[in-house]
Amino acid sequence: MFRQEEIIFGGWSDKTVEAMQKRRFDQLVSQLPPLGADALESLSPSALAARLERCWQDIERKPMRVQQLALIWKQVLGCLDIEADCLSREEHELVERALILGGYAQIEDAAELEAARALSLRLWAHVGLVSGKPCMELERPIIEPAAKAFARDQHDRVRARLEHFRMQLSGMLYLHGALDDRVPQKMLLEDVLCGLGDIESLIPLSRRYLWASYDCVDYAGGVLLVHPALAEPGGVFAGRGRKRWAPDSRDVPCMYTDILPEEIPLQRELELAIAGAMRSGHAESDTARSIRFLCKQGAPLSALEERLQASLIVHISPAMRTALQRMHDLSPKWIESADSFMLQ
Repeated sequence: MFRQEEIIFGGWSDKTVEAMQKRRFDQLVSQLPPLGADALESLSPSALAARLERCWQDIERKPMRVQQLALIWKQVLGCLDIEADCLSREEHELVERALILGGYAQIEDAAELEAARALSLRLWAHVGLVSGKPCMELERPIIEPAAKAFARDQHDRVRARLEHFRMQLSGMLYLHGALDDRVPQKMLLEDVLCGLGDIESLIPLSRRYLWASYDCVDYAGGVLLVHPALAEPGGVFAGRGRKRWAPDSRDVPCMYTDILPEEIPLQRELELAIAGAMRSGHAESDTARSIRFLCKQGAPLSALEERLQASLIVHISPAMRTALQRMHDLSPKWIESADSFMLQ
């Protein structure tokens, strides 16, 4: 989903994956109404008009409310099969759980809340709070047709192709940090959605899948898909040409990865150095991964030490500092570190 505008006033500790996910989750939860407040039948005329502007279908406006609601469901249900095929993985899992539970699902984390937001735009699900906890509910007209759409043989075939595409694109995003959405959109149309309709009609569907599946930001050249660990995308594409965000798809990893081969020994070295010295609730693998993501964003060595010290019950040892220095110096970066510029 498109990131809400966020200015990070804090230091590098606010740019970790964990901090960003918590901040986003808290921000979205604070904006939620009680569950059911945005159900179609509950919307005032002005609120319904606003939902029509935000939704992902181009629905004709009707003067009478009963006509408008009938047209909404006619259009949504008319394309439900292909929409169900092209849900993001998080959307798909959330709808599956809701179908099992009669149309209702409690939301557990930031990823699910983003998926619920996308489903509110795609399938008119409503999202809100029950006893202070975020939940999603599918409108009644959608439940049985959605279950039938999920049971089709074609659905399984398209989902299998989408999963392979997702793994490939995740590898591309980890390699580059960000990608112009026109590159994966072309791949999606040619490799996954081919044969489901004419290209022109599938372009909006491909965009919806990408926007629901990945962090997105607007930039001068269009829409950028962003790795979730990248806190400030502007630092990546500032001063660089569009070609930086349009790699040849034949030259990228074809499987999901959140670590490159050359990074594996660096992370393992840090994990071994800090093993047995972690605070309660902290794991060496998670801490090393968080530090690696900060390193890829150009964090200076002092910031990496600060992040590591917060996870330890002892002071950083020489062996830990050596492992940290090697990760800082040898890890491929999305953004060049401030230390590198100072040395030039």
